[in-house]
Amino acid sequence: MTSDEKAIRALEGSGLLDVLKWAAPAAFRATDQMYDEDQGHDRGVVGYLNYKHFTNRIDRATSNEQYMLGKDVDGASDDVVGRGITPDELHSMPDIPAGAIKRSNYKNSPGWTIPGYRVLLQSFFLGGIDEIKWEQRSNAKRQVASQPYSYQDALFEAEDFGLELLGGIPDDDAFDGVTLVAAHAFDPASKQFELYIGQSKNPEFRNDSCWYWKLSLLSSGTMMSVAGQPIPAPIPNDGASTEVEDVPVRIKKTTKDEGTGSIHD
Repeated sequence: MTSDEKAIRALEGSGLLDVLKWAAPAAFRATDQMYDEDQGHDRGVVGYLNYKHFTNRIDRATSNEQYMLGKDVDGASDDVVGRGITPDELHSMPDIPAGAIKRSNYKNSPGWTIPGYRVLLQSFFLGGIDEIKWEQRSNAKRQVASQPYSYQDALFEAEDFGLELLGGIPDDDAFDGVTLVAAHAFDPASKQFELYIGQSKNPEFRNDSCWYWKLSLLSSGTMMSVAGQPIPAPIPNDGASTEVEDVPVRIKKTTKDEGTGSIHD
């Protein structure tokens, strides 16, 4: 089994892959509702909103940050996971046990972990997945792209041959594993979006790839589905509230002593 196959199997088994595929179109739809070119919104606004919405949806589905569950609470709660998203999005949200996917940020870049793997987010221009210049990104993304790639084969285990599998980010002592990148793009004009997962790479020579490997998770011309479930078309931005009418929802809570957490930039 190769390293990319092993990573994808782990992401699928944990449900993190499903969370990413659910969160991305839900986030883009929220961004589209708020985006207004006549108000001076540009790519910077789109990138910032996508970052906030995407991070929020992942935390929501994985019971992290302000959606973290308390240990000894039941009944009604102020922490309602359905607040701020559509009923269809709530209905299609993956059901992930609390604690199965944890927050693990790197240099203020939000990350989520399962055993052996962490996923960070990175935006890119639509159609430019192979043109990301990691050296021009944040320090966190430059460091992540410096990780070595460990080649694994199903026919043998490296330790059987006395070999040491190198992995992880050189200066990151808080996480022992491989950090992957979920790269996403959304164009509010065409409504097209893309989502990839892979291990980034700092090119070693001209025309070298910026990825050791990558897998396309989503690529669509519309935002008419979330995790395979139909949802209403994007609503034009008319200044209306983003709140939805009361519907039955699943609820998650924190204890009174616990804080709501914060989203790191």
